[in-house]
Amino acid sequence: MRIGTTLLISAFLISILAGGAGAVDTAAQREAGWQRHQQLVSDSPFNGLQWRSIGPTVQGGRVVDVAAVPGQPYSFYVAYATGGVWKTSNDGGSFESLTDKLPTTVIGAIAVDPQQPDTLWVGTGEPNSSRSSYGGMGLFRSTDGGKTFMRSGLPASDRIARIVVDPTNSQRVYVGVQGKLYSDGDEGGIWRTDDGGQHWARVLKSDQPNTGAIELVIDPTNPQVLYAALWERSRSAWNFVESGAGSGIYKSTDGGSTWSRLANGFPQGTGVGRIGLAIARSQPNTIYASLDNQDKLPASEQELGDRPLSARRLKTMTREEFLRQDADEVETFIRNSDLDVDVNAKSLMDMLRNNSLSMDQLRARLRDANAALFDTDIKGLEVYRSDDAGASWHRTHEKPLREVDYTYGYYFGQVRVDPRNPERVYVQGLPLITSNDGGKTWSGLNPSSVHVDYHALWIDPADPQRMIVGNDGGLDISHDGGKHFRTMDAQAVGQFYTIVADLADPYYVYGGLQDNGSWKGVSNVPWDRNIWTGVGGGDGMHVQVDTRDNATLYTGSQFGYYGRRGPNGDRGEVRPHAGLKDTPLRYNWNTPILLSSHNQDIVYFGTNKLFRSMDKGTTWTAISPDLTTSTHRGDVPYATITAISESPRRFGLLWVGTDDGHVDVSDDGGVHWNLVDKSLPGQWVSRVVASAFNDQRAYLTLNGYRNDDMTPWVYRTDDLGKSWTSISAGLPTESVNVIREDTVNPDVLYVGTDRGVYVSLDRGAHWDSLQANLPNVPVHDLAVHPRERELIAATHGRSVWIVDVLPVQELSKVRGETVHLFPVEKVQAEREWRSAPSLWFDESEYLPKVSLPFWAKAAGTATLTVIDKNGNAEQKIEIPAKAGLNSYEWDLQVDRTLALAAEQAGLAKKRKDGASSTKDGAKANDSLADTPVAEAIRLNQRLYLPAGEYTLRLALNGATSEVKWTLDAPEAQKDRAPPKPKVRGKDKWSRPHPEAEPLPGAEDEGGR
Repeated sequence: MRIGTTLLISAFLISILAGGAGAVDTAAQREAGWQRHQQLVSDSPFNGLQWRSIGPTVQGGRVVDVAAVPGQPYSFYVAYATGGVWKTSNDGGSFESLTDKLPTTVIGAIAVDPQQPDTLWVGTGEPNSSRSSYGGMGLFRSTDGGKTFMRSGLPASDRIARIVVDPTNSQRVYVGVQGKLYSDGDEGGIWRTDDGGQHWARVLKSDQPNTGAIELVIDPTNPQVLYAALWERSRSAWNFVESGAGSGIYKSTDGGSTWSRLANGFPQGTGVGRIGLAIARSQPNTIYASLDNQDKLPASEQELGDRPLSARRLKTMTREEFLRQDADEVETFIRNSDLDVDVNAKSLMDMLRNNSLSMDQLRARLRDANAALFDTDIKGLEVYRSDDAGASWHRTHEKPLREVDYTYGYYFGQVRVDPRNPERVYVQGLPLITSNDGGKTWSGLNPSSVHVDYHALWIDPADPQRMIVGNDGGLDISHDGGKHFRTMDAQAVGQFYTIVADLADPYYVYGGLQDNGSWKGVSNVPWDRNIWTGVGGGDGMHVQVDTRDNATLYTGSQFGYYGRRGPNGDRGEVRPHAGLKDTPLRYNWNTPILLSSHNQDIVYFGTNKLFRSMDKGTTWTAISPDLTTSTHRGDVPYATITAISESPRRFGLLWVGTDDGHVDVSDDGGVHWNLVDKSLPGQWVSRVVASAFNDQRAYLTLNGYRNDDMTPWVYRTDDLGKSWTSISAGLPTESVNVIREDTVNPDVLYVGTDRGVYVSLDRGAHWDSLQANLPNVPVHDLAVHPRERELIAATHGRSVWIVDVLPVQELSKVRGETVHLFPVEKVQAEREWRSAPSLWFDESEYLPKVSLPFWAKAAGTATLTVIDKNGNAEQKIEIPAKAGLNSYEWDLQVDRTLALAAEQAGLAKKRKDGASSTKDGAKANDSLADTPVAEAIRLNQRLYLPAGEYTLRLALNGATSEVKWTLDAPEAQKDRAPPKPKVRGKDKWSRPHPEAEPLPGAEDEGGR
């Protein structure tokens, strides 16, 4: 039973009429959001906390553009879709991130001024128009090689596809603006500045809606001649129309002042999709255009597949023809289709034979979203050529170019020409293909070491054998014309969708990445040394870990294709199916899956219904009706479940959110469902989270990205959804992707937005920035590790970051103190520490470090004193303290003078006590010159504390704070014992969850 549908629909219509949903954001609103973000960062008491990046790097990330520096053959820039702009000055040996603190790290295009090589133009907002392509905030310019940037106009452009600098006039710059993806922002077209970006004028605009510029090239011999491609496309949450009559090629011969549309052989009409352009530098009248042609492929050119049974053959196959097929072929067909695992060749043919299943019903079951990406009847990629400067065009190839763009040519659309050979052409799609005869015949350039899905290609005009390609897997360089490539993926630019952690020691982090599968990495190794392991393929989505063994994994890819992998290598499909005669299920691009915290044999899976498995995903039962109501149907699966949560306190208390704006709750394991969103604005549910402290409480985030609406929607309910309280006040105008409740302190909440992370200490009444050193990057998921008390951020563009949040959890307890040093994790010493510094190697990254988090009510200079068990000071360090939370990284080395004095005092005490020897081997009657400290000084060794118990004392502004701290002796060379939970401090606030208790003075959090 489901209650409240009529009320919800009425409320949704009212919210639309009132402007509460679908309100397209403006440039002014985005700028106001950026200013609010900066204010929160400036005022935050958490700026002293430091995030650490743990990678991964190996998978790369989506590259959208590459720009070389003229006259500097080893210097170039690379732009990542959501990972910002990076620079190398050593041919890819290392890269530096340049844009971490810009208002956005979402990039569409970059360009270097040919006359002023230190001038870099950056256009924000990605033009590739996929599900994870985000808008930007206009143009930025650097005149010092990327060290600093300034605003340079077009703040409402949203997505910038191309930047062209006049090679003879640095003040004249052209920009191809694509505009908004989910709405018509009326900014698309070609824009020009004649004063270096101070003022802009639109010089080319289509009269068709949803049309912007996708490509722009300039004649290298005559900068007055330009060619531009406009592209009409419109996207919604449920459909993508990737072509239109507004798409076409335009030419200007007067520096962009006037334009004429080119036809005469080039296709026109509603089937014209994305267009790429390239001019042959050695023969400028020769121009190539790649086209994503959405017109239907003639029946004579359609491929039906290489087997007797295929989805295409089935379109026209009769029942009698199907029943004449070989049973083995039918079995193969079933296994290659997304059909119920209980179906086999005999049962399927019997159902058709006795008319209990019709051919139309069977055909309906084959309309699978993932297969639809590749099975296409459209013309797809075509390449056209003009040898008269665009006056006439012809298609270069006779046969269709199959298996290049498939159905998603909107994602590629780049063509390039060899700078010296006008007959050598390159086209980028899922593979990279090339022609040596002007496009008549084609071959692939795809070494197995290079990722597919190509978006950028730069060919060195001085040496065309040197090529740099950018794809969904990062950056690669070739010095032999594409025969071999060297990867340059040493940047942590992964686009994560989700994140989880296990309970191993040290713990591992798992997550799914855009077009890069699912990966696993250890939490305590820095990004540049962390070796991540692939655990799943496809577009990585949710990962779940059975923490009973920290080895059984559930990983998935796009549209709900999940599998289970056990510790012994056993595998199984994890995917509920509809019956052959039932309405097909709908699976979201990022289909949610959840293991029950009460029994991890139990798995929940969201389609348009909620399914539950009691046997690790082997068999499934639907425990809800269709929880969606939208009737919108297009080429993107919609009306699906996007979020699932089960109460950690009570089995069967379930929450579900959908992409069409619904929130349902069941308190009896799915027997009954209540619709509880009548007061909400009807937006895509990005997360719903059941509280771990109160049965009646849950948190909710909604996301308007697919309406081009950046409003932050965050809510809390304390009565199982009967009423909702907005807790988004004070957050910047940024889409909210995730909310998490802290595992120790019930008042602490974290949210991840399209720009970063925010924290509340009072359940959402007020928000502070938790950005600190985290780049201004989209954060798609968050997780709080219950034992280590760390917050893990899955960024969509800069991989995974972790920050210690024990100080956040305990801050409300200590804010009145002048200074407070929080518990410090004990450290295991290593025998290799005490060695002489290398003469030839930088060993700094391998030396020990420990983080000392502390609170300072006011700024000042703090003094850290490290005191041994005898009360002797071994180290004194002055630390600059900011008002708020601070984190000091200490290298565990001691002051040589203090250490000698402490050791001498220790020996004197032992003589006085009559001790015959010391723990470290020093004899009671030894001279000071023979002691370990003296010997280490004499040998110029690093001098670390000996293992033992210490007091860490921090003094600031007349007050002190102390904690006990342990340095364990080096571990023996033997197998480690099973991990034990780490405890940081002794009072109940410092105990790790699940032992955590409510804070003093907190409300009664309810019974079970």
